[in-house]
Amino acid sequence: MGHETSTLRTNAPHSAAQAGLQEWHRIVLTRDWEQLLALLVEDVTYHNPAQFEPYRGKDALVGVLRLVFGIFADFEYHRIFSREDGYALEFSARVGDDRLFGVDLVNFNEAGKMTDLVVMLRPAAVVARLGEEAARRMAAAKSQI
Repeated sequence: MGHETSTLRTNAPHSAAQAGLQEWHRIVLTRDWEQLLALLVEDVTYHNPAQFEPYRGKDALVGVLRLVFGIFADFEYHRIFSREDGYALEFSARVGDDRLFGVDLVNFNEAGKMTDLVVMLRPAAVVARLGEEAARRMAAAKSQI
């Protein structure tokens, strides 16, 4: 009886992905959302934790990140895991008095442009509060238009 073994590959990301990650970190830590546009492909895909269908396009992603990072406090990346075209980035932040933990799955193309961002968050109660606050802020912004 033969045993099949699986191997865990840990390929270092290509140099363009490494440069993209450095720029992503700089943008997030400085909230330089205008420069984020240059890091993204036109049809970047953003999978958020609140819905199954992804957002598509630069404006959608930048708009969501501006909103969410306006709510987050004490955002910090902790650990980074990599594969050839991207990274899994573990992070934490505060939403009010509560701590939130998450993972960003980020992919880059051969030009170092972000093609895909998947965000996963926990615990559910804090994610729900984040969603409520985001909805409240979006409604307030729409009422001022």
